[in-house]
Amino acid sequence: MTYSLDALKKNRVSALLYGGTEADRRALAVAATQEIAGAGLIEAKDAASLERAVTNSRAVVYVPDVTVLPPVTQRFVVRILREREERPKLVLGLPTSPETAAQKGGLTEDLRYWLTHSTVDVKARASRR
Repeated sequence: MTYSLDALKKNRVSALLYGGTEADRRALAVAATQEIAGAGLIEAKDAASLERAVTNSRAVVYVPDVTVLPPVTQRFVVRILREREERPKLVLGLPTSPETAAQKGGLTEDLRYWLTHSTVDVKARASRR
């Protein structure tokens, strides 16, 4: 099942946002925060801040560029997605497509796989407005 953008904003499903500008991707993360009652936005720009942020299960954790996270941290994110029932909503940003990021070694295949059904091309969404 692939989620619509509205469904991604309104529920706790994690998302991979790519393309567009960082401001566009951040705006979608902020919108998700506003749609989920009691959620607050936490921005995590590196592995250490991400590891601290995921302890807050009520938050929306926004990573502006997931490619800056080392593979070991990306695998940690996959473990969270697979194993934790109570977890924050993760909104991961990419400046390029997931395919390009994976080919360049910036995105692990397992993380890409886990977010296949909740991937949004922000640039395509912005051009439709």
